[in-house]
Amino acid sequence: METTEKINPNHVIKELYNGSVMSIKNVVPITQEFDAPKMMTGPVQVKYGVLIGYSGSFKGDLLIQATPEVFGGIGEALYGMQLSDEMLDSFSGELGNMLAGGLSTHLATEGIETDITHPTIINGDAKLTGFKRILKVTIHLQTVGDIDMSLLLN
Repeated sequence: METTEKINPNHVIKELYNGSVMSIKNVVPITQEFDAPKMMTGPVQVKYGVLIGYSGSFKGDLLIQATPEVFGGIGEALYGMQLSDEMLDSFSGELGNMLAGGLSTHLATEGIETDITHPTIINGDAKLTGFKRILKVTIHLQTVGDIDMSLLLN
């Protein structure tokens, strides 16, 4: 098992991106198109999304943002029925768990050990701060809309 001192940050960032793409492709049964990833800094504004923390070989958070309608469209594609408003937050958290779990599995195959937290649903107008960098990729889901996956890196 590698320790934090032996982990190359550029390798971690590359595998975070690769694992995120792989996780979305494995979980979301909708035709997808990925924008090029962007490295950013500064606070992130969130209207609706799910946040899952990572610890282990690196510390950070996975933030999945979209409109409630896009999350609902993904749920409908997965389960074959529309989700009620009451079920949307629960589904959004479960989608976050599935994506974060897939990412963790990919990272483990690359020797990067991680643990994930329970999902936190963000609904309203929030500003997230307290991280060094953001690796963000926008994914266009055919017939549903766009979803942003951001890795908030500490």
